[in-house]
Amino acid sequence: MLAASLLPALIVAAVLLLSGIGKLLDLDAAPSTLRALRLTGLPPRAVVGTVASAEIVVAAGVLLGAGLVAVVAATASVTLALLFLSVGVRAQAHASTDECGCFGPLASTRVGPAMTARNAAITVLAVLGLIGAVGDLRAPALAVRLLLSPGPAVVVAIAAAALAVIGATLRTPGPTIETPASDVRDAALITPDGAVVVPRQRALRGRAQLLLFVRRGCSSCENIIDRVRWDRELLETLVDVRLIVAVGDDSAVSTAGEGLHADPSGEFAVALGIPADRPAGVLLTTAGELLRPIALGGEDTASLVDTVLAAAADARGPRTDGAASSN
Repeated sequence: MLAASLLPALIVAAVLLLSGIGKLLDLDAAPSTLRALRLTGLPPRAVVGTVASAEIVVAAGVLLGAGLVAVVAATASVTLALLFLSVGVRAQAHASTDECGCFGPLASTRVGPAMTARNAAITVLAVLGLIGAVGDLRAPALAVRLLLSPGPAVVVAIAAAALAVIGATLRTPGPTIETPASDVRDAALITPDGAVVVPRQRALRGRAQLLLFVRRGCSSCENIIDRVRWDRELLETLVDVRLIVAVGDDSAVSTAGEGLHADPSGEFAVALGIPADRPAGVLLTTAGELLRPIALGGEDTASLVDTVLAAAADARGPRTDGAASSN
């Protein structure tokens, strides 16, 4: 069936076009894209602009090329798909859960299993498109075959449905609503160096507090811990970041681990009304108020970190000398 034979190449071309155009529309976000993908030491705008241009050129080749040109374009699409898959898997292995900027302002995509699954699906489709191009070297270009087909609208409809499935992995974080904190005036933590700190007092002195509640051994928690350690310098240009572990009566404070604040018997979390789910996160503003809803679970907590990270990047602007806060 014509639709079945054209569908993989059509989907891949559409995805590459959307991805390339989206990136070019938002080149100012190139630094955050490379940071999300854990790619350092590269010129952001040049790299993202080059990749976006390559996506558009390859998509055009898949749609308009015939014969050997179609095979070359299909091979290039497989190469790009494998590149995106490997870079995404590497970023995930480096504990990134950031918005990757894969589609620029057109959609929001977070590094993680859903993105990896989507990239794997696109890779499979690109391979099928290559097989189709190699198997029919005498066929006219994809765009021409669509125009000559008696039912091109059916092909486009099926492709659109498949793209919608791929788009199910794209989402935009929802807004937060500010509500007052309660019973946190004297709630204290033990800092990594053994001192006592009252986060609300620090907040009222002009340093908002990003409070992240974690548990050692929890995979989502360890991802948040690694993520914060990676991005701490930028985060702390705007807020104090506190990774918090409850320490029970039968556990020494040292069990909180290097760089983590200890919450004796979980009293600090109770004072803030933090449920037992881990990881969890909340922002304590300079007005001494909590921003709700409280982020619960790995995905929501990562979204909270993303929001603060984006605000920190915007606030810092072109500066590179933002000073990190102390305990």
